[in-house]
Amino acid sequence: MAEITYKIIGERIKAARNKSGFTQQQIADYIGVKRESISYYENGQRSIDMVTLEKIADLCGYSVAYFISSEDVSDIPQVSVAFRTQDLSTEDLETVAWAKRFARNLNSLNKILSK
Repeated sequence: MAEITYKIIGERIKAARNKSGFTQQQIADYIGVKRESISYYENGQRSIDMVTLEKIADLCGYSVAYFISSEDVSDIPQVSVAFRTQDLSTEDLETVAWAKRFARNLNSLNKILSK
């Protein structure tokens, strides 16, 4: 079991952002910080609070566990939605985050109910 560091969290943020097709600026606009802050998070140069991490997780379609787990995260599911990310407004990003969070929660409920 590896120790989780801000560097590892940052690498996972960057990977999730890239896989989702978002720019650092789009993430920054969505969570209300400067683009440079996203770069600091991704490089592990700045700590990130759980509220901010949860917003990034929702927008990218991941659970917070993906970012903070000290276990192998390759099997942690994420929500994938195909759409063009350029020219999305902040309101559009909020809708995307809501839809991905809803789908992830629905999937979790289905798993619980199918047991």
